[in-house]
Amino acid sequence: MKKLLPLLLAMTLLFSACGKQPEETSTAPATEEVTETSTPELITNPLTGETIDSDRGSVRPFAVMLNNINVALPQCGVSKCDILYEILAEGNITRLEGIFTSLDGVEAIGSMRSARPYYISVAQAYDAIFVHAGGSEQAYSDISSKNINDIDGVRGAYASKYFYRDKSRQKYGVEHSMFTTGEKLLACTKELGYRTDHDGTFDYGMSFSDSVDPGASASPAASVNVNFGGIKDTKFTYNATTGVYNGNEYNQTYIDGTTKSAVDFKNLLVLFADTKIVDDYGRRAVQLVGSGSGYFMVNGKSVPITWSRSSENDPFVYELLDGTPVTFGIGKTYIGVVPTGSTITMS
Repeated sequence: MKKLLPLLLAMTLLFSACGKQPEETSTAPATEEVTETSTPELITNPLTGETIDSDRGSVRPFAVMLNNINVALPQCGVSKCDILYEILAEGNITRLEGIFTSLDGVEAIGSMRSARPYYISVAQAYDAIFVHAGGSEQAYSDISSKNINDIDGVRGAYASKYFYRDKSRQKYGVEHSMFTTGEKLLACTKELGYRTDHDGTFDYGMSFSDSVDPGASASPAASVNVNFGGIKDTKFTYNATTGVYNGNEYNQTYIDGTTKSAVDFKNLLVLFADTKIVDDYGRRAVQLVGSGSGYFMVNGKSVPITWSRSSENDPFVYELLDGTPVTFGIGKTYIGVVPTGSTITMS
């Protein structure tokens, strides 16, 4: 009997061990760590609304004076500017002023022309570095008194280093042959020690949309004739396939002499401004501070607008007649500043 006791005790312990419930283990799948990925914010050109590789919002643009007389066509570099102004000079000619957000990779630019006070005023509206080839005495006086950062191809001591003459353009006069390049202007800016960023926050006052609708009250504007007080005409035709306006002046398509391609614009603005002749040479004064009326054309339609500007250091403000800010289509803009009372025809 004594021999059986150890055996019975061992069997009891064995059955007790086999009947013990196993420890609970979780059968739920392991929780995966979720990493939220946000869509990177698109960087846009502040003067066109187009997507670009690097932020240019804080970078000062360049405002470049360009020849626009018939014998000096075609201009070079105009397809690279973001906004193109056309304003009367003296006599029966206009000059162009291209606003460039970036000069990187821009080849020949020209031919260059001289400054007038109101072209300087346009440059101030963008806090731009002003590029020109000479100027009126009043323009030089304004450059000095207003401390304008300018690059001058005529009186600048550096001119021969950063500007050049294209002999093929001298047939109708040496004054139609001065050129520069984006690379040269950037190098000159560095040499002159000009600041390349805006001094603080600068708002150009422009907003963009890829689906601009001028509204039910808009008038047809597939064909636009910008008349500069009966002196000179610039015409535009809307291309419904591409969604842009093609320019025409002096009975020829407006092209870039470098690319040989047409210069197209998504938006057209016509601004009426008080204009008067101020000397025997026929030079003009154009009032670009204050307010006035105008037209905005996009997608083959036109609406009347108002423009205003508080001072020469402020940007232009564009509004519809109900006070709503103008929304631009994404792309380049042409701005024709015409004398008050000029006739603008659209159909």
